[in-house]
Amino acid sequence: MKKPRILIVDDSMAIVSSLSAILSVSGYEVGSAFNGSEALRKIHDEDFDLVICDIEMPGITGLDFLGRVRREYDNNLDVILMTGYLDHDYFIEAIRLGASDFIRKPVDSKQIIRSIQSLQERKKGQNNFRDFFEHVEQSEFCFTIDPRHFSKFTITKVFNTFMRQNIPVSSAALNEIMICLDEMIYNAYIHGILGLSVSERTLEHSALQELIEARLQDDEIATRRMLFAFSINFTDRTITISVEDNGQGFDYESWIQRVKKEPKLNLDEHGRGISMLYHLSESLEFSQGGRKVTIIKKLDRNHSK
Repeated sequence: MKKPRILIVDDSMAIVSSLSAILSVSGYEVGSAFNGSEALRKIHDEDFDLVICDIEMPGITGLDFLGRVRREYDNNLDVILMTGYLDHDYFIEAIRLGASDFIRKPVDSKQIIRSIQSLQERKKGQNNFRDFFEHVEQSEFCFTIDPRHFSKFTITKVFNTFMRQNIPVSSAALNEIMICLDEMIYNAYIHGILGLSVSERTLEHSALQELIEARLQDDEIATRRMLFAFSINFTDRTITISVEDNGQGFDYESWIQRVKKEPKLNLDEHGRGISMLYHLSESLEFSQGGRKVTIIKKLDRNHSK
């Protein structure tokens, strides 16, 4: 696969030089800009496949730049945002604007290469069956997932690939859908199927994996199943996604009320997942004692609450 031409945007010469060196050694053709205005001129005058942009810049910020790229230039241009921190407002706004990925500073070379390669995979064969689906009024899909063979990455990757290849959907809307699905799937698996607590969920990776493997040795847990379903209505251009587990459920009503009263829940705080689902979807509904969550999302535009 041809490697993408990448534009690096940061007001720090040291960061631009460091990233340029990392990517050039990996075989990428790299351009650079030291502010948002210069970056906009360059994507207007030159062809780039990907932009890596700092959020915090004087003048035109990374979010301003991303918004203008989506409105005035190429809505399908991948933009990776870099930041030293990411609060709730930045995160939600970046998703709505269509950020392709996020990378925390200081940037790890392996992380940024993985992110670029992942975005390249998304680009493969996007239009295979789009003409067919444009003439379908509604399609429905349902999957039953065995927790012993669960892979959040595989589920989301298959769904993302299907949507990008077959469904006419805006890049910004699909990014929001993917954030929601990731949260729904992982919550159902960790809390619903495995019954892990919030503190257990935040364990170091190897410790968490050991705990998950131990839980799956329990015969009762091993027989639990997760149901993932989605339907696309091509008439009103919406997608309905539901994730259901047969775990213990939870008191979702108090969290919904809190989210409505406190729209800026900290991203590190318990309940941030519900907050994201609420703000990024047209409709959020819990049922069956919290064991099933359903969202409705438009395919053409970002939602705003």
